[in-house]
Amino acid sequence: MKQIFYLTFVTLFLFISVSNAQKQSFEEKTKVLKIRIEKITTNERANLKEAIKQINRRLNKNEISATEAQKLKEKAANNSALAIKNKVAVVEKQLHDLIQNKVESSYYKKENSKRFSIGGVDIDYSKSYERRHRYKHRNRRTSGSFVFAFGLNNLITNNAVGSIENSDFNFWSSHYLEIGSDNKTRIFKNNGLFYIDYGFSLVYNTLHPKNNQFFVVDKVLNKTFLQVNNVNLDKSKFKNVQLLLSVFLEINFSKPYNEDKVIFKPNRGFKIGFGGFIGLNLKTKQILKYKIDDIKTKNITKGDFNVNNFLYGINAFVGIDDTSLFVRYNLNQLFNNSNLNQKSIAFGLHFNW
Repeated sequence: MKQIFYLTFVTLFLFISVSNAQKQSFEEKTKVLKIRIEKITTNERANLKEAIKQINRRLNKNEISATEAQKLKEKAANNSALAIKNKVAVVEKQLHDLIQNKVESSYYKKENSKRFSIGGVDIDYSKSYERRHRYKHRNRRTSGSFVFAFGLNNLITNNAVGSIENSDFNFWSSHYLEIGSDNKTRIFKNNGLFYIDYGFSLVYNTLHPKNNQFFVVDKVLNKTFLQVNNVNLDKSKFKNVQLLLSVFLEINFSKPYNEDKVIFKPNRGFKIGFGGFIGLNLKTKQILKYKIDDIKTKNITKGDFNVNNFLYGINAFVGIDDTSLFVRYNLNQLFNNSNLNQKSIAFGLHFNW
């Protein structure tokens, strides 16, 4: 998730930078063209002033008469005015094109989103746009999304939540990961307060025993319990892979918006939900890592470990938009025939995309 947040930040930063660069480019070009017009006028006036000085010198030297001097001055003034007009016209055309391009870009992006231009050709796709617009904003009762959740996993002993504090499992190293799909159906046609959420998920639960312990199975008693290893363990990890079907009753406080009709947006706003789940335990394995005489060893044991294959429990969430805090509690014991009443609990962040 850290990478996702970082990527989002970088994308937003680049978008703002490009937008500002485009805006600055337009403003800078406009400023350059205006300065160019002022420079043309200033230069031509300076040239006219110098031409009049030359005419006056010739007049003072009696090389030309006063009448001829006046005609030359008028001609120089007319030539200067014509030069300013022609040169400024070129720059004004560039300025006009620049502003026109800016206006057209705004027109096609904002004022009429059903049209665009390619190579000067105006293309109208009103019918295609309207079809996509209706599909995107149609008032569907059921919608689907991708589910991703992660958090912490542990065991509650004898239904006492406080037992987590003295748990045999490392709190921060025992993880929960969920990947799946979710469907959400609005219960009432014209009211978006209540929804039924349901979907399948693949869940990875891990437990990391503390104090150099690992799980062993007593085949005679058919029981699973923790035992201290004679060798110092670098890692002790107990993993279950599960397939779950979850069902929630969701109370959704998101506000609908009105375009041509009322549209409900279930993933926009505050929401709470509670429900239950059933599932199957697909795979169990234990991973032990240790080192003897500088030789690193990784021991992977696969089996049922007397883990309950049928799962059921309760779950709840509270969130805003696509992000929620969740808690999931198994009502079945983790192990069959266990002397301890130990049940799994998981909590963390839940995302719907």
